[in-house]
Amino acid sequence: MAALHMLSYKLQDLQFFNKLETPGQIQLENSFSFSVNYNKDNTRCMAKLYQCVKDKTDSPDHRFFVSVEILGVFEVAGPLTDEDKQDFHVACYQQLFPYGELLVKQVCAAGGMPGFALLRQKMDRDSVVVNRPAQG
Repeated sequence: MAALHMLSYKLQDLQFFNKLETPGQIQLENSFSFSVNYNKDNTRCMAKLYQCVKDKTDSPDHRFFVSVEILGVFEVAGPLTDEDKQDFHVACYQQLFPYGELLVKQVCAAGGMPGFALLRQKMDRDSVVVNRPAQG
């Protein structure tokens, strides 16, 4: 059984604007992506989390928009199986998400949206697909 240890994280990108004229309820839509890529000898992996929340509108001009892209570098110890990769995918997300969430909370609070929080995505190991390199 392999072990996973977070080494560092880096804020890659954070975007925010709040053009709402008055406080109140607004309908929001959420998009999300998360991936984990391993180095050749499976001793490290890099996780990439992207999450975006914006107001629902048919117009290209949004009144509210926040997105965060954060990278995490993890060390892997021990022999790695596909089952470990499924578990580590979830573990990487669970360890990386709070950093993105905190950064977004701070920016949104400073921008007039106190109490705004990203939605934690539901993720379980059985929904993780491990991509194997193409053989040829």
